[in-house]
Amino acid sequence: MMKLATGLKTAALAATLAIGTMGPAMAADLSKAGTIEYVTFKAKDGVTVEAMSEAAAGGTVNANLTENYAGFVDRHVALQADGVWIEVVYWESEEVGRAALEKFVADPVNKAFLDLVDVDSVTITYSDMH
Repeated sequence: MMKLATGLKTAALAATLAIGTMGPAMAADLSKAGTIEYVTFKAKDGVTVEAMSEAAAGGTVNANLTENYAGFVDRHVALQADGVWIEVVYWESEEVGRAALEKFVADPVNKAFLDLVDVDSVTITYSDMH
C-alpha cells in the first residue's frame, strides 16, 4: 500500500507541476518562437520530487531567463511517470538557444537547479517550429 500511495503522490505532484507550469505559457507570445529546445534529465540519487520541482519550476530560473537571455521566449518543466524530467524551452532561433546553453550552465542563478540534475542523464535536442 505504501508503494501505491507514494506513486499516487508522485503522479499528483507531476500533474500539479504540469498544470502549474502551463499557466505562464498561456500568457507568453509563442509567435516569437522559432525553435523548441527539448531537454530530458533525471534527478541525482536522493533528490526528492519536491526539491526538484521547486528548483526547476519554482520561478527563479524562468525569471532569470526572461531578464538576462536574449531570444528566450518561454520555458516549461514537467515530470513523466517514469521519473524522467522534461524541460521545454522556446527560443527565437536555434542559434540563440545553443548560444545560451553555455551561459545557462555557468550562471550562478541556475546553480540550485543544476546541482540536482544527474548530468550523465541529460539529452538536448532542438526542433524548428513551423
